[in-house]
Amino acid sequence: MKQLMIYVAAIVFSVVSVSEATAQGRGKAHEKARKEHAKYHEKRQKAAYKRDKEIAKSYREYYKERDKAYRAYVKRENKRYRDHDRWYYDRRFHRRSDYVYFPAYRTYYDPYRRGYVYWRNSGWVFAQTMPSFMVGINLGAANVQFMANLPI
Repeated sequence: MKQLMIYVAAIVFSVVSVSEATAQGRGKAHEKARKEHAKYHEKRQKAAYKRDKEIAKSYREYYKERDKAYRAYVKRENKRYRDHDRWYYDRRFHRRSDYVYFPAYRTYYDPYRRGYVYWRNSGWVFAQTMPSFMVGINLGAANVQFMANLPI
């Protein structure tokens, strides 16, 4: 019985001493390091945001110049300017910036690149022209879903 009491007392003492040790703070040095890390992390986030804004601006300028050059080429060569496909100007599609998904055909229309993304030969394919399996369908009456923020 004495041994049991000694064991219980030892367990209680170790639990109390461990809990008191963990309850103590890590000190001012740890708090200072945590604050410095938070400042460093915030500074890096701001720098990344600024860099992303600059990259986005350069992309916008590039595509603006590219579109301008394409329009000049079309005018110079007396060709027809290719914007979106004719079905895209229907009332339910036009002026939407979302991707158009045709679930029956497992195909996306990308309004940014003005083309179609579909699955073929175990991989996603991008084409500026409509896929052959969609030619001749009434896209104005087809079941569609509008999706945003796709990594296409």
